[in-house]
Amino acid sequence: MKKIRQRSTKDIDKNKIQTRYNLDAVSWCMNNGYKLYPKPIGKHYIIILEYKGVKAESEMMYVKTNWSDKIWQTYNHIYTKKCLEKK
Repeated sequence: MKKIRQRSTKDIDKNKIQTRYNLDAVSWCMNNGYKLYPKPIGKHYIIILEYKGVKAESEMMYVKTNWSDKIWQTYNHIYTKKCLEKK
């Protein structure tokens, strides 16, 4: 039997993402219950954000060359918005 491919309605981001690799941001996020990871959908990936057991999917799909940069960028965004010690 032939596998049926499911087409996604999500847009695919193939652009290079400019990001800062901030280990303090990742450490803070993980210690405070934020977890980000990729989920493969065919040849593309979506980013899953998990916080206290609640999962949310990214609106965009990413290729294998930029999903990790998007995760770093998202950790940095959460850190700058939520970390009270930084303000």
